[in-house]
Amino acid sequence: MNIRLLFLAPLCALLISACTQTDPLLENHQSYIGAWKNEQSELIIKASGEVLYSHKEYAAHHRAREAGSSSASVFVKANISSFDGQSFSIGQGQGELSKRFIINRAPYREKGQWKMTLNGEHFIRQ
Repeated sequence: MNIRLLFLAPLCALLISACTQTDPLLENHQSYIGAWKNEQSELIIKASGEVLYSHKEYAAHHRAREAGSSSASVFVKANISSFDGQSFSIGQGQGELSKRFIINRAPYREKGQWKMTLNGEHFIRQ
């Protein structure tokens, strides 16, 4: 019984450390890790490199004798594929399965809250 534990404990430790490792692309950008939100968007950046981004846009339109609104939604779930000081990308290639984020302002702390600006959108860490 003790011999089984002797082999099981290191295996469990290895599995746990593999699950909690930070993606190499995020090693020097750990301040980006977390859940970020604004009125239209949510951006979740996990230490593993997985990113979930959702954006909803609402538009009101007025026509003669007719008023209404429409909405469009974007959802991308992908891993970080590149990260430099000016931008980062998720997914591979182009299209709906990828997204590039221009870093207008890197994460900073203001009045006790973490904030950043990507693609002109202001985010607050939750």
